[in-house]
Amino acid sequence: MPGQFFYTPTIMSRIITFFTASILLFICALSLNAQQNQKGRTDLSVSQFKEYLAKNPSVTLLDVRTPEEFAAGHLKNAVNIPVNDPDFDAKVSKFDKTKAVMVYCRSGHRSVVASGKLLTLGFVSILNLEKGINSWQAAGENVFK
Repeated sequence: MPGQFFYTPTIMSRIITFFTASILLFICALSLNAQQNQKGRTDLSVSQFKEYLAKNPSVTLLDVRTPEEFAAGHLKNAVNIPVNDPDFDAKVSKFDKTKAVMVYCRSGHRSVVASGKLLTLGFVSILNLEKGINSWQAAGENVFK
């Protein structure tokens, strides 16, 4: 029709649009995956971790760092079982698998590994301290020697 303009996209603009949309979708998927925890593991901030400890003083508190790191400073009433200990599975299996286990390490990596092992062993509720004892100390919380 004269006087009307109809936009007809070229093949190249369709390809660019497709790839742009694909990249954005991929980034969104990665973002969601990064935020998703292992089923049964909950990551807690320092304030959430502290609050849960205060409300549940008999909870199992597991420090999965090395004995040397543990000796340098740990959370009150924590049990030290290093995640890289060959007997880790046997040692943690003595805990009640139906009750929550709170776990932490130095920066958060080893506690995620330990959480995976605990879940594989049948533990149903793992509460992980985000960013480990580093975040605890950065928040000004006490450690014990």
